[in-house]
Amino acid sequence: MSRKDARTKAVELMDRVRIPGAAQRVRDYPHQFSGGMRQRIMIAMALALEPALIIADEPTTALDVTVQAQVMDLLAELQRELHMGLILITHDLGVVADVADKIAVMYAGRIVESAPVHDIYKAPAHPYTKGLLDSIPRLDQKGQELYAIKGLPPNLMHIPPGCAFNPRCPMAQDVCRTDEPELYEVDQHRGSACHFWRECLNG
Repeated sequence: MSRKDARTKAVELMDRVRIPGAAQRVRDYPHQFSGGMRQRIMIAMALALEPALIIADEPTTALDVTVQAQVMDLLAELQRELHMGLILITHDLGVVADVADKIAVMYAGRIVESAPVHDIYKAPAHPYTKGLLDSIPRLDQKGQELYAIKGLPPNLMHIPPGCAFNPRCPMAQDVCRTDEPELYEVDQHRGSACHFWRECLNG
């Protein structure tokens, strides 16, 4: 590809991810773009090879709420237009509700719950998932203290025996400290790695 063709391609990709004045800004340096614009440039770079799947690792980190929404809307739009898969890696369940079809929640390097997105938000089947959802700020709880999961994540070199979440889990019992739970089948499309997933789901 010639330099002229490469520049034309870059401008097209920048236009596609909604960089204003792409033709004039194609030679700008990273420090001349805002954080949101830099994220858009990274998305444009990922699109350059026309992938069938994009893995977006924390695409909204360090962005304000408005820009977060714009980036997530852009990813969803590109996914629909290009018919590509999207794996979104994030610590914030609040940003994926309108984008994901299915969520896999991980703790200490292991999937602890996997379910269709609406099932997760409606009724989590693992205490860690429930803790994550409870920690999302809500408008109807304005002025109240934010919930936080107690304790600290485990050292991955020294994961506790049994369920890795047991030192922080409000539902933990003796079996949780000795036996690592399998990924139990909650239903046909859902799994939970909790000995007491029924109790969590119901309450």
